Amino acid sequence: MSSHLRLGALPVFDAAARHLNFRLAAEELSLTQSAVAQRIRELETSLGVKLFDRLPRGLALTMAGRRFHSRIARALSDIDQATREVTGSHKNTTLTLSVPPSFAAKWLIPRLAEFRQAHPEWRLRVHATESLANLHQDGVDIAIRQGRGQHDNSLRCLWLSGLERIAVCSPRYREEAGEQLDRLDVTDCMLIEDAHQGWHTFAAHFEGIDNAERLWVNHTSLAVDAAIADQGIALTPRLLAAQDLANGNLVALCGLPDQGEGFHLVYPEARRRQAEKIMLPWLRMQLND
Repeated sequence: MSSHLRLGALPVFDAAARHLNFRLAAEELSLTQSAVAQRIRELETSLGVKLFDRLPRGLALTMAGRRFHSRIARALSDIDQATREVTGSHKNTTLTLSVPPSFAAKWLIPRLAEFRQAHPEWRLRVHATESLANLHQDGVDIAIRQGRGQHDNSLRCLWLSGLERIAVCSPRYREEAGEQLDRLDVTDCMLIEDAHQGWHTFAAHFEGIDNAERLWVNHTSLAVDAAIADQGIALTPRLLAAQDLANGNLVALCGLPDQGEGFHLVYPEARRRQAEKIMLPWLRMQLND
């Protein structure tokens, strides 16, 4: 560690890294935006490393910044937990998170053990639903929502990840379809349609969509499972298929950019600390892995 490193700059860096925005970090810390920017510049100078790329519409962590933040976030969480333990305020606390069912099944649930390890003092209650929970009345603390982030003005909304949609099938289905899928012709294929009914958005990429047979399911996770089971071609956000693509259970045929859509963290002001200090750092760390 540099002898000139100011430890007080680390919470400022943590807030800026979570929000990827100096203004929002300043609001959280009750500082001015210029003060936050100055602290970050001093920290980068002290470390001799660039932590952020300054972009026209915000910030992006550099690779060094991502590595540094993953360690600093854990350290600050440990300090916070130790403080609550020594002051007698340490207790199990329940946090209710509303998420789309397919996001829960394909992304969140496989990572819950890591959340418990990172935050043993919190009990996470997952409420999987397609309905938009009322975060003021339904007993839900925080939500992860899919879309363009246009929500109730009384709620805060932070971007988590883009929503690139891809068409996927099993390697076996791809091999059996052969040359026909080489041409992206799905005339004789089974298209798996979920509640989003998104196949029409791929009309410019595939031939024969209107004539293809359909298998209907009500959740994207079921569509993905059907594709893994050699039953046809499914559409899914890349994020939800990433593990199955990496494991070789699925292959991607083509994709569409997110077009401004994505997954967002949504919460009321009363849950700001839990959202920004607990959920947001953990979610972004997992998404960057």
